Amino acid sequence: MDYLDRLEKLMTRLRSQKGCPWDKRQTHKSLKPYLLEEAHEALEAIDSGNPELLQEELGDLLLQVVFHAQLEKEKGRFNLQDVAKTIGDKLIRRHPHVFGKSSRRIVDINRKWEELKRREKPERNSALDGLPKSLPALLRAQRMYEKVFKHDSSPKKGAAKKELESAWKGFVKTVKSSKIEKEKAAGEFLLAFARFSQSSGIHAEMALRSAVDRFEKSHRRLERTDIIKF
Repeated sequence: MDYLDRLEKLMTRLRSQKGCPWDKRQTHKSLKPYLLEEAHEALEAIDSGNPELLQEELGDLLLQVVFHAQLEKEKGRFNLQDVAKTIGDKLIRRHPHVFGKSSRRIVDINRKWEELKRREKPERNSALDGLPKSLPALLRAQRMYEKVFKHDSSPKKGAAKKELESAWKGFVKTVKSSKIEKEKAAGEFLLAFARFSQSSGIHAEMALRSAVDRFEKSHRRLERTDIIKF
């Protein structure tokens, strides 16, 4: 059985006149929170190391893709097959070292990748074009620096460290300042931290997620201990 085809037909049924009232009134905009939520739940499933949970969460995420494609299918603009064709064509086009005869050296592959992207998106004049503003701020900051310094082979770790130290000192000095000044200094420090992480090969967003998870587990253990003592 083609389960992807079945999923597409189920969504068509849910959106039909005799379908589900909730599904029928959804729009791209109303579905945005669910797309974001399902993506984060898939990330948590990856972190859990549970393949069954990951399978389930990837299904929930796939449903969002099918849902959005169905909305466009009803307007006669594109459907799920068109979505699959577009990404398939892009994979072939952007991997000439696999599907063609281009060089397989990493440096050549990266250069070719950027060249192909520029051809596909000629309207993008800046290295930062195409970076979603909806990304978590820390992740977006690091991706911004990755794009800016992608082709810069000179060592930047020392400079990034100095920027981080300077930003931290600037933040500490705002202890008795106004909230606006504190927020500005905190933002500059976090930006410098993202820069330092980028130069050190550390994924700032993942590092923070791991630290938050460790704190949560530690706090829950303390809560259980307090309950037992009580």
